[in-house]
Amino acid sequence: METVGMSMGSVPLPQSHTATIVVWNDLDLENAEILLEAPTLKDVKEILAEIFHLNNFATVQKEGILLNLYTYAVQFAREEDFRVEQLSAYFSIVKRVHEVCIESPFGNLDETFAYFKDLLVTHSVCRPPFSIQLFSSEEIKKISDHVINTYFRHFKLYKFAFTQQVRLDLVLNYTGPSDSDASQEIHIDSEKEEKEKSESEESQEELITAAEKEAEVTPEPIKEEEFKAEEYLKKLITEFLQVEIDEIKLSIKEKLRESEQMLSNKLEEIGTHEEAKKSVKKVIKLGKK
Repeated sequence: METVGMSMGSVPLPQSHTATIVVWNDLDLENAEILLEAPTLKDVKEILAEIFHLNNFATVQKEGILLNLYTYAVQFAREEDFRVEQLSAYFSIVKRVHEVCIESPFGNLDETFAYFKDLLVTHSVCRPPFSIQLFSSEEIKKISDHVINTYFRHFKLYKFAFTQQVRLDLVLNYTGPSDSDASQEIHIDSEKEEKEKSESEESQEELITAAEKEAEVTPEPIKEEEFKAEEYLKKLITEFLQVEIDEIKLSIKEKLRESEQMLSNKLEEIGTHEEAKKSVKKVIKLGKK
């Protein structure tokens, strides 16, 4: 996963997408027929690598992951005996879902899953020119279960592998007293010294001697006090930043936990719906008997 420094305005944010018919968008009729007729899965992988220019999949990690995703999508279509147009549509659905997932480094599970459901509806309902009935309800159920179990369960892994990590760098500048302020302090000190000297000519030498001794001794405690003040300031800033960082980490963990819980709830809802359908079928069979 790459790390990049950038301003918040240049980082792509999660966004909603409108589903459209995707038949023949990525695999044309000829490519779909070749993939369905390929004798082995290895041949399918080589054909896909040539079509999508993923020839460095053995050395480039991203190309390898992407090619495996495409290969297993075609394998599922072959196992379910999809027709050429169904293979083309299903392959593009998987490809579009992956592209939406990795378009932003931020969490966009809800947007991606909503787009996936819209794509399924677009290819299962006859409502030209907005949608077509390419898959049956049973095939839609199989596609939904397969994509959820193979892609959405590994959603974070795909995002980690294909998106850049956004890093926030803070730069602090410590500004000391200006030269004008220092010169003003020296000027005031010199005026005070001349005034004291003019008050008594008899103690002039003593004053000079005391001033010299003071000049020799005074700088050390001043430097020490300035050093302590700077260290104290750095300590305050460090403690403040640590508190802010801890709060950000806690917020991120909470959002990730909510996303995982949401996905688990959706998976449980799908499982509960399937059990309900099975129960209804059993009741119908008993009624017929």
